[in-house]
Amino acid sequence: MEYPKHLNEKIRIDVAISYLKHELRKLFPSIDLTDVDNLMNNKEIAVPRDFWNGVHGLGMGFKLHIGFIYLNTAENIKWCFETIDIESLNFGVDRDLTRMAGSRSVEKIAEYLRDNPKTYDKYLAEFKMSWVEDKQRETDPIIICEKKDGLAVYEGNGRTEKLILDKAKNTTGYVGRYTTTEKRPLNYWLPTSVIMDFLFFIYQAIEENNQDLFKNQMIVLKNMLRDSESGKKEFFERALSNKKEYREKILKAMEFI
Repeated sequence: MEYPKHLNEKIRIDVAISYLKHELRKLFPSIDLTDVDNLMNNKEIAVPRDFWNGVHGLGMGFKLHIGFIYLNTAENIKWCFETIDIESLNFGVDRDLTRMAGSRSVEKIAEYLRDNPKTYDKYLAEFKMSWVEDKQRETDPIIICEKKDGLAVYEGNGRTEKLILDKAKNTTGYVGRYTTTEKRPLNYWLPTSVIMDFLFFIYQAIEENNQDLFKNQMIVLKNMLRDSESGKKEFFERALSNKKEYREKILKAMEFI
């Protein structure tokens, strides 16, 4: 079984490395970003398995960004690097500014601030006091992904807020748009560690002969693997134990044997 070809697309790898550079610089201000490039482009890291597992490990381990890997690698999301009108965006999370304006829409927030200049001046002064100056991080491209209600900032909400307060019109970023009518990720990288962690609890249910729990776990496992070709490959080749009492029972329950 081969890995899906879209996992090797350069634009997806660029999005991941851009994200890692920004987050690692935030955590370790003195880090040399060329080291990140060298690390992620190392030939010893076999794309896609080791690369995407590494991206997931760093993102999840430091920031609990579990959803990033699925958006970044979904076959039905096409990624581009482009200049975009910031008023076409929505914040991905609530912030003081979104709560104040009663909307996540950048257009509506900008309009609210224009209509309330005293509020703008007060908020700008408070924002400047809390903003950590880092010219390199400020110019990092934001990461945007399509949702049902439009384009939402996935990574870079703070930078987007600063753009609004600076009265900027455009920014550059990586934009992911669905190529399907259904707006949910399909055929994405399912991290090997996620499968292995879940299997650990299935093994416990087998040891305890807890048939009801095992049956329900099988439903979840099937659902996990349903939308990921690479997940199925990792399940068979890396994650599932070779211990006969585990392997045969699980494969039989999943109707693979």
